[in-house]
Amino acid sequence: MACSSSTKESTLTSTSQQEEYASFSIKDSSGFKIIEIKQPFLGALQPERYVLYLKQDGQPEGISASVFVGLPVERIGINSTTHLGFLNAIEQSGKIVAATNNHLFYDGIMNQRIDSGKVTSLGNRVLNTEKTIKSELDVLFSFAIDAASYEEVKKLRKLGQPVIVISEFLEADPIRKARWLDVFAAFFDTQTQEKSKQFLEEVELCYDSIRNKASLFSFSPSVSIGLPWKGTWYVSGAESYQAQLIKDAGGLYTWKKYKQAGSVPLDIETAISQGLQSDIWINPGMVRGSKELLGKNEIFEQFKSYKNRTIYTNYKLSNSNGANDYWEKGAVRPDLILADLVAVFHPLDSSSVGEATFYKSIFK
Repeated sequence: MACSSSTKESTLTSTSQQEEYASFSIKDSSGFKIIEIKQPFLGALQPERYVLYLKQDGQPEGISASVFVGLPVERIGINSTTHLGFLNAIEQSGKIVAATNNHLFYDGIMNQRIDSGKVTSLGNRVLNTEKTIKSELDVLFSFAIDAASYEEVKKLRKLGQPVIVISEFLEADPIRKARWLDVFAAFFDTQTQEKSKQFLEEVELCYDSIRNKASLFSFSPSVSIGLPWKGTWYVSGAESYQAQLIKDAGGLYTWKKYKQAGSVPLDIETAISQGLQSDIWINPGMVRGSKELLGKNEIFEQFKSYKNRTIYTNYKLSNSNGANDYWEKGAVRPDLILADLVAVFHPLDSSSVGEATFYKSIFK
């Protein structure tokens, strides 16, 4: 991998090394590994603790944990397309044998495995408990949006299924989101863990280099985001992941006054009045063409971004089912997303960035 980029049996080191980030920590100690997730879901009052141990050594005693997982893991289940992106980055996606929403994966190899029956369905939209238990997974990577969905996680655990809650979606910082790769890597051998560290180092170096270059551009375009849905225009808050990407790419976020990390519901009239004069419009849902956009609302023809043909979709790498590589590879490659946005925001200043990976104009 550059800015312009055989698995052995799992083993655990017996060092006292510890990696600690704002959202999680990973510690190797006395033959087993401890992962602590500080906020498993939004509003969680307690962290999660996972203990990983070698099956040949037996489950360690005298230590409490939310989940114990014996290594090596050979049968993996996933409950998000981003999980595939992480496992692909460390070349461990071949161990995925079950997943939810199997029609929403973009990766070609994953789709081949699904079509050949090597990856079974755990349900669509909602994870099917019975199918999950029957899949006999060594570990299920899942998530919980809130306390209610966390109850489903606890239900599976009571039935004997080890569930690891991945809350990378709560991260507002693109690099911190990518660092969840280390959590996935912890379930594999030391070579995979080293591969994760090297991968993340290169991603961060690339990201910082692109961000530093963007900070030197003299013009900062105003940028709006999203598309109305059922009478409401949901926009990302100023402290969100999307807003951070826009800022790092040298853009001025149209809705920066909404100081929150989550989405902000705006009535269509308010959103239109605020976005009407934005220089650039990105991520207009699954809209892929200008005619389709006007089919949603003809008033969009009056937008400055429409008149200037500066509306860009992040569905360049997608298929007819709505599967989108932005939500797979993009989770662990924020440097590629940032490079795309710099090229979109500063087309005259960023000719060296290269062809966009995830973005394209809806007018082409």
